[in-house]
Amino acid sequence: MNDIDRPLHPNALRTIATGLAGLLFAKAFLSILYQYRFYFPADFESDFLIVRREWFHGIYRSAFYAHIVSAPVALLAGLFLVVSGPNRRYRHLHRLAGRCLAVLVFAFVSPSGLIMAAYAPAGMFAGAGLATLDVGTAYCLIMAIRQARLRQFRSHQRWAMRCFILLCSPLLLRLTTGFVIVMQLDPDWNDRLNPWISWLIPLVIHEIRLHVSDLHDSTRSPVSKMEALP
Repeated sequence: MNDIDRPLHPNALRTIATGLAGLLFAKAFLSILYQYRFYFPADFESDFLIVRREWFHGIYRSAFYAHIVSAPVALLAGLFLVVSGPNRRYRHLHRLAGRCLAVLVFAFVSPSGLIMAAYAPAGMFAGAGLATLDVGTAYCLIMAIRQARLRQFRSHQRWAMRCFILLCSPLLLRLTTGFVIVMQLDPDWNDRLNPWISWLIPLVIHEIRLHVSDLHDSTRSPVSKMEALP
């Protein structure tokens, strides 16, 4: 069989899919940052701020700027933590990035997100989704820190990945919004549901994957488990 006719190995397909997903999320991340040109100073003719002009002062204004500055940095810190976690050479930097992420999430990202959720233009249902996201992000990070201190590193990795998935929710929200615009779907429906599905669906998929992995591990024979040990 020629190399051209040989089917791709599943690992190769997984690598390609991961790379494409990474490029897609990088595009969403850069598109979010590109919108910042409307925020310094605030341009109330922009799509995002035009519906927030009425309450864009006082505590909301402070929360808005705290959130848009801290959230991208927290996402990059989370990405570094996910990549550096398995590599012992970066252990010191991994711990330092973890501390930075904790400060960002507990002091800025989650508190400012909760304040902004109370003013969600799409209504209480959307605001509840955003508030749940902020509380869930902080909770997952607390559990990740706790498990690391207990040296339960497998559990730590799982909680850290949950936190990272929640931190990535604005990227999926942006991609979903773009899809709705391209497909000319109902934007009001998107505004109400996206604050939920942008983090809930990825988190459910992740939990299903973990459950399947645990089932697979539990069905392995003792001999295969011994062979898998280093």
